[in-house]
Amino acid sequence: MNHSDLIAQLKEIGLPDAAAKIYIILLHEGNTAASDIARIAEISRPKVYEHMRRLVDTGLCTEILGQVKKYAAINPADALSRIQKQYTLQYQATSNTITNLTQLLMPLFLTPSQHHDPLDYIQVIRERSSIIRKFESMESMAQSEVLSLVKLPLVMSLEDTPNPKEFQSLKRKVVYRAIYNYSDMADDHLAAAVELFAKAGEKVRITRDFPIPFKMFIFDKRIVMFTLEDKTATTTKLTALIIEHVDLAKGLRQVFDLYWLNSITLDEYHDSIS
Repeated sequence: MNHSDLIAQLKEIGLPDAAAKIYIILLHEGNTAASDIARIAEISRPKVYEHMRRLVDTGLCTEILGQVKKYAAINPADALSRIQKQYTLQYQATSNTITNLTQLLMPLFLTPSQHHDPLDYIQVIRERSSIIRKFESMESMAQSEVLSLVKLPLVMSLEDTPNPKEFQSLKRKVVYRAIYNYSDMADDHLAAAVELFAKAGEKVRITRDFPIPFKMFIFDKRIVMFTLEDKTATTTKLTALIIEHVDLAKGLRQVFDLYWLNSITLDEYHDSIS
């Protein structure tokens, strides 16, 4: 590895370019006076002292007192190990702060506002990654139940691990009931995902006689999310409509239950294609 690569990696742990260069010089030269460092690094002596203070404070270098003060590099294994421990402690402290903030801020977020526009309960999202983030957020916040009418095309990719947030919610004992189109089960990726969801605890039904007209998700009997396909676009373009309205969610839940009663189980689906 050449020196430019080493300098680039030292910069990633917070060292300025010149300080990284000085540290490598000290590794090569051993005990070195500031005047020699300035000459080799082609940096002014005041700047050398400034960077040496940083290197000493970071624990990468040490001062050697004598008639002429010199500097030496600390063993990289020891120095970098200490830096790694500092980063680990900082990460843990930040992580704990974020966890505490989440617990403190969520009640504020969930408390109904005293001043709101009558249409504040309607949200429209048109960008795919934003739709996915919103959907995952609502899954993470779900406390009791998620109902899904699912049809192709999907916003999420099914080629990798499909919808990991659902697996996490299932472990929290959130009830998932999902209905899929019979014809869509011919898609290998969807069929494999449905099997994984069912194995993890999702309650699955397949509708054959009444194809699903639109994608719909109901969270905790109060939030409804529609994912609508733009039929006029030349490529697949989806728009999400999120409505937080208890009465609407109650009525659409009845629609979901009608589909559920008129759909077949996953075992019955397997028998139908065997």
